[in-house]
Amino acid sequence: MSFLKKEITMPRLRAPKLKAGTSRVDTSPPSESPVGESPVGESTAIEQKRGRRTLRKRTVGRPSRSRGASSKASRPRRTLTRPTLTKPALKRAGAGSRSKTRGVVTGLEIGATQLIAAQARLQNGRIVAERVAARPLPHGLMRDGLVIDGDQMASELKALFSEHRFSKRVRVGLATPRTILRVIDLPPLDDKDIKAALIMQAQERIPMPLDRAVMDYQTVGFVDTAEGRRLRVVVVVTEREGVERLLDTLRRAGLRPEGIDLSIFSVIRALGEVDQTQGPVLYAQLGDLVNIAIAENGVCRFTRQAPQGLALVLGRLAENREIPVDQAHELLRAAADAGPAEPGDEDALAVADLLRRTAAELGSELRAAAEFYSSQPGSDTVTTGVVAGPLAPLPGFVEALSRASGLKLSCGEAQATGPDALGGIDARLAAVATGLAVGEIG
Repeated sequence: MSFLKKEITMPRLRAPKLKAGTSRVDTSPPSESPVGESPVGESTAIEQKRGRRTLRKRTVGRPSRSRGASSKASRPRRTLTRPTLTKPALKRAGAGSRSKTRGVVTGLEIGATQLIAAQARLQNGRIVAERVAARPLPHGLMRDGLVIDGDQMASELKALFSEHRFSKRVRVGLATPRTILRVIDLPPLDDKDIKAALIMQAQERIPMPLDRAVMDYQTVGFVDTAEGRRLRVVVVVTEREGVERLLDTLRRAGLRPEGIDLSIFSVIRALGEVDQTQGPVLYAQLGDLVNIAIAENGVCRFTRQAPQGLALVLGRLAENREIPVDQAHELLRAAADAGPAEPGDEDALAVADLLRRTAAELGSELRAAAEFYSSQPGSDTVTTGVVAGPLAPLPGFVEALSRASGLKLSCGEAQATGPDALGGIDARLAAVATGLAVGEIG
């Protein structure tokens, strides 16, 4: 499901409008003009004289001639013919061609600490990354998934795309607490009637003014309920202001947004198995916020967000150690590279203690999401899950999450076409951008 695909459409290129009396190619039959009225090399001007429209000839690059009969007789008759049109020759795009990235969409994840862009393709039913690149961001450009400083963010985006030469057609991820997902069952309806019915339902079931929101939906299929056969629809609603600010930033960076998708949807696409299991699977993107989803057969059925993401961890670490957030981020990266904390290393021990507490809190959120979904009529029990994102590579974090949640969790990694495709980026961090690069599967 590509969020906002119905709402955000790229403008179509239109041919320039022509002024009255002009045309690109004159295909009308030649007129029978008097000899010498419009020969090649002459132009005709219209002049207003004494209230009458008269024609005045101007000769370009020729001396004036007498209008006498002898002058006309000596002038050869010229015949006007229709121009012959030939089809333009289209060159096949090859090495070094400027059309090399035409048709390619770049997946773009904009986080609080870095940008990640990816180019990917489908291979044997899986999304595989062909090229991935990242750029660190200064602190304060993003907060809660929303752009705060559009000018500086646009400059950072320009730098990333200029350096790595990605296609400027982008599909970007959205991960904000102002986004709501609902599963709504409707009576069997024609496609043209679904949106109107959803708007009526959404006014009652979605706690957000619809006049300030953007809504998208995807039909899942027919299900049997206590009320009879119903059409199941997954509806996503988010605040329009944040979306418009994001789109404005992308366009100021010279990018062409093809659409916006929920980041967790792209994680499901990138990390889902080729042969989808019949049971529900929990997915968690451990980003600035934690986005939780439960999917069956690759279709998202439930989402929830938790605050115990990278932003909260960095804020707590900065407060505990009385250091700036940028320095706290350096400590966290050092902990990921160093492994288990050594006795006497106060910074590493502080990071390890914070991660243990965060894992316990987040584990409770994951367990609550799984239990709520499993308790719904007709739902199977959730027992397994896949996690990815900036917190996933931290030593022991996923294992601690698994113990706290009671779920069998594994760390998801984006697949790549080769060892150099990820550009040195941890595969556990590339799932969002890789999934965005392909969009919908099937």
